[in-house]
Amino acid sequence: MPRINQQALKTELAKRGFESISIKRELPGGRVEVDANKLHPVHDEGGEAIYAPVPVSLSVELDGRGQVKSIAGDTPSPTAVADARRYMKTLRDSGQLAVAGGGTPARGATHQIERDAQGRQVLRRKRFSMY
Repeated sequence: MPRINQQALKTELAKRGFESISIKRELPGGRVEVDANKLHPVHDEGGEAIYAPVPVSLSVELDGRGQVKSIAGDTPSPTAVADARRYMKTLRDSGQLAVAGGGTPARGATHQIERDAQGRQVLRRKRFSMY
């Protein structure tokens, strides 16, 4: 697959809510295997949905012009969602999670919950820790 087509595919998938897109390989019949992250609602202990990037492996079918025809496997597995929930709990319990608008983030905060353009609360990494 030529590089320009890969970039166009990544751009199209980004419009559909996918992040950190990696094209694994092209398959016969106009299908492409892709690994990506998808923002998915993860309910915290308070019951509020926080959108976290959750890994997905998907198969994208392209038409003859290279346009996305269909996507299969774009829903995160229950295991991946449970892992994201545990990860957010670990961040919160260890003081590494700050809430946007909550004043100055704690010194050890590596992640922040912020509102995106659609008004969703989204988990984002802000920095790395040396610990």
